[in-house]
Amino acid sequence: MARDYEFRPDPESSGNFDKLLLSQGQRFGLVRWTLFGVLCLLALLVQDVMVCRVDFYSASMDLVPCVIIMITCLQGVEPGCLFALIASLLYCFSGSAPGPYVLPIITILAMLAAIFRQACLRKGIFSILLSTGVGLMCYELLLFAIGLFLRYTTWQRLGAMVLTALISLLAVPVAYPIARAIGKIGGETWKE
Repeated sequence: MARDYEFRPDPESSGNFDKLLLSQGQRFGLVRWTLFGVLCLLALLVQDVMVCRVDFYSASMDLVPCVIIMITCLQGVEPGCLFALIASLLYCFSGSAPGPYVLPIITILAMLAAIFRQACLRKGIFSILLSTGVGLMCYELLLFAIGLFLRYTTWQRLGAMVLTALISLLAVPVAYPIARAIGKIGGETWKE
């Protein structure tokens, strides 16, 4: 005479994702930020494999800081700054960053560029281009100042650093539609 409470088989589950109780908006947010991370990794791969071999008057593109600042400006200050911190941390640990000082530089400049865009500009590609351009120019000038301080570079390289920032801005019109499409996953983040 078996009782009902003595033995019950374990319920069948289809995996670990059943235990993850995420709403549809949270799933979309997770997909969106994962794709933004993949976009940064793709920019890092393109920069390290292909673009680093191309010199234009001793200047080459800095794709990763450009993409990080652009995504931060596109997503807004609060979520974008957290993304900038994590992405610049991964950029530092990738081995292709100029030094560990790029972590606070990219994070702070991305935050200031996003604040500038939200406070002074309207939504659109031109505001992204302007705020990313200002952030990238400040990034290159700060790298140049640090290089001068550490005696890694000379004053004659200032033109190449400015040219690097200008050449890197060519990536914004290419990456903007991709980042904009990714940013639309799960709804708009910047409501006006």
